[in-house]
Amino acid sequence: MSTQILTYPWNTKYQRSGWETQVKDGKGGSIPCNNEIFRSTSIQNTGGVEWWANSDGSDNASSVQTSNEHFEQPLKGAGQKGLAYWKQTSTNEYAVARWFDIGAEGGKEDGTVMNKAARSSWLSEVTALWFMFNSHDTTSARGCYSKLEKAGIRYRDPNGRIRIKQVTDQIGDYRMGDGVRGDKVMVGYALSSSERQTICRNNWRFLGLRIQIRLERTGSGTKQDYIQGGVTAIRLGLGENYNNWNTTNKRALVLRGDTIYTDFTNSSTKDMLETR
Repeated sequence: MSTQILTYPWNTKYQRSGWETQVKDGKGGSIPCNNEIFRSTSIQNTGGVEWWANSDGSDNASSVQTSNEHFEQPLKGAGQKGLAYWKQTSTNEYAVARWFDIGAEGGKEDGTVMNKAARSSWLSEVTALWFMFNSHDTTSARGCYSKLEKAGIRYRDPNGRIRIKQVTDQIGDYRMGDGVRGDKVMVGYALSSSERQTICRNNWRFLGLRIQIRLERTGSGTKQDYIQGGVTAIRLGLGENYNNWNTTNKRALVLRGDTIYTDFTNSSTKDMLETR
């Protein structure tokens, strides 16, 4: 068993330099939610935000949900794609998108009553999402790009319902919707200031994530091109404010990501910290 307990810093941005030293590697199972990934099959609308679900293209959600490669923190080469979505095509003006729910209760709509047997770490004050987005295998021609189109955090609200909140405030390097080819870019996005207050000052508990990847080939020609987008090194941001990285900010201990909600709320059940 590892001697390092999974923690996240409070009110702090991450930085690309020294990335793998800032948070425990999750590939061994130290993750803040249950190891489930839901592949979207239909369009959903959450508070006016449309999440698209194209059937065209392939992904590795089934294998990655057991390997936890999307939570692997050390930055490796082009073979490290994490949770990936891809398509090979010669179609001109081609564009598809697919969203994935990471963690328990995947695919359920905003406002649905949460199953009390759901599993997560139930961390409080989670207001931002960070990870590395890559497009390692994308062809560098004919308008081929992958994009992180949108992302959100899924919660259990104080009334026991699933809530999906889109992150909209850029606090990392990458700007949502920009085309990517090749190496990893650092994504950092937070909820709006008013929503961060709501989450932090009330009993909103972290359930999981939602991420939508878009693949594009906007150019012309008959050659088969490859388009791929992937997510790795996922980590969470906590608190109402995001200041520059430092090593002295207080840190939140993270419970095991597979903690059943009824056990979490049972005062006679001992909580288990994430040390896998």
